[in-house]
Amino acid sequence: MTIEIHSPNLQVSEETIQVIEEKILTLSHLGEKISRAEVYLTQDTALPEENKICKIRLTIYGDDLFVRKNANSFEVAATTALKVLKRNLKKKQEQHNTLPDDITSTVEIE
Repeated sequence: MTIEIHSPNLQVSEETIQVIEEKILTLSHLGEKISRAEVYLTQDTALPEENKICKIRLTIYGDDLFVRKNANSFEVAATTALKVLKRNLKKKQEQHNTLPDDITSTVEIE
């Protein structure tokens, strides 16, 4: 899995980046084939509180998931976004498991 973290015009601590990367790597254990994770960390100066924005796009085999969350810090925003992504990945996996297989018919031969 490729993880890209973008923070244009911002200085984000190395510790914050490591925490985000570790949490993204935990998503790979859910069984879905995540090929890429893009994280965008931005700051909205128009908002007095919860002005740190974390956007995460996961590229999954054949699909994309995208979440945007605001918080007082990048770590909290990323944690909240990753919880939502984890929930969405579980839903996607459940839907995938309930779909019928390609070969489901039975034929009787006499």
